Amino acid sequence: MTEYHQSLAALAVQYWKLCVAFERELGFVSPDRVQPGEAQLRFSRRRLDAILEGEGLRLATYDGQSWTSDIPASPVNAEDISDAEAAIVDMTIEPTIIRANGIVHPGKVTLREI
Repeated sequence: MTEYHQSLAALAVQYWKLCVAFERELGFVSPDRVQPGEAQLRFSRRRLDAILEGEGLRLATYDGQSWTSDIPASPVNAEDISDAEAAIVDMTIEPTIIRANGIVHPGKVTLREI
């Protein structure tokens, strides 16, 4: 893995976080601004995916998936879960950035018991 790919992955994670924050903020804007904001968000996410794909990278999130140790992400609240086998990913805090030959950036998630 090159330093370039690590830097691109770090930038992609921050850009993804900005998109998530912008999506949350759309809930607070006037109704006439929601549709243009959603359109910009869709465009921005497609561009992020296209840029990553052009470099052989992809972004993965795990919201709603059953938690297993195979998921390349660290649970930030693992100590709060009594039975990890009966947990699902509640929210992706940082996405995982994946390259064909491995993980460039492991994600971070929160878990919730089922």
